[in-house]
Amino acid sequence: MEFLFILIALIAALVILYQLFALIDDMAEDRGMNPWPWLVIGLFWTPFGSIIILWLFYDLAEDESVVEKR
Repeated sequence: MEFLFILIALIAALVILYQLFALIDDMAEDRGMNPWPWLVIGLFWTPFGSIIILWLFYDLAEDESVVEKR
């Protein structure tokens, strides 16, 4: 029973961590930037720091040609 709880908690933590880094990726792309430097900063510093810096100091890209299409 304890093993099942630990397994569920680990899976939930991994999903939350994935969602944080996906948010950093989307925020960087919306601002017309390469997301890789921001992901590395998120790994070595904190994902929340990258999110706050992107949100406070960088505006959204106005020109659609700057933002890469998927």
